Amino acid sequence: MAILPLGGFMLYHWFWGSQPLSLFLLVALSTVVMSLVQEVRYRDSLPYRQMFVLTCSAAIVYACYQVGLRGLIYAFPMASVFFFTFRLSHGMITGTLFSTACLVAAMNIEEPVLVFRFAIGITICMIFAAIFAFIVQRQKDDLARQASTDALTGALNRKLLPEKLESNVQLSRRNGTPVSLLLIDLDHFKMVNDQYGHLVGDQVLIDFAALVTGRIRTYDNFFRFGGEEFLVLLPQTSTKDAAVLAESIRCLIQDASFNNQIRLTCSIGVSQWQPDDSIESWLKACDNALYEAKTQGRNRVALRPI
Repeated sequence: MAILPLGGFMLYHWFWGSQPLSLFLLVALSTVVMSLVQEVRYRDSLPYRQMFVLTCSAAIVYACYQVGLRGLIYAFPMASVFFFTFRLSHGMITGTLFSTACLVAAMNIEEPVLVFRFAIGITICMIFAAIFAFIVQRQKDDLARQASTDALTGALNRKLLPEKLESNVQLSRRNGTPVSLLLIDLDHFKMVNDQYGHLVGDQVLIDFAALVTGRIRTYDNFFRFGGEEFLVLLPQTSTKDAAVLAESIRCLIQDASFNNQIRLTCSIGVSQWQPDDSIESWLKACDNALYEAKTQGRNRVALRPI
């Protein structure tokens, strides 16, 4: 949609208006076309959209210098666009710089009183744009968080798991740093649901997740793997260190009292990624270690055989 009006303005100014302004518009038109191509091919055209906004901004500042009031009219919508093209803080900075440049340029022709009135109007416009952009960004963040976390426990859900595993494997390949998994299963959890009901069972899962989250590091990833199974992804962690953490979690759960009356234990499988592992074989090895822990009597930690 932007191509047609930009092309029309460019041709008009080339033949009957300001040729320098038409060159600005030509650059802006080029960035729109590149943005469209990038969006169709890769769905990632943000740098081109930002370049388009900056080029149009330069054209508007030049127009304010040349024609004054007629250029200032276009400053209002453009001052708002910054908040939706850049991050909120960057949008505030670039929008303020753009608006100031337009107002200073317009004083080349217009009376200071008129420019001051426009300054008040642009400031109000930017304030409302910033508020709206903040609300939109907060809603987007909430939706992203809801899409990536388990609604009950707050742990990450399995949707993010392949991406997180793959990125950590690639990092381990490049740097040679170890990365490990813990697969945790609450022993006999079905009995909790059967004896106390699902509401109590849900609260037990919430409390369990809070205990584990409090024990792991901030850069570790904690997933709800399914039902009463949870997975912890441990970057820069060897089997030995992962086993120490697993044992501390096992003792923590064993000593905890859930719902002031329920005692639980957990079984944990530990697996460090090996260079010949795929994501699937790594997870399978961790699952096998968990199975070994459960067949040995539960309430224990089992390591993947090396």
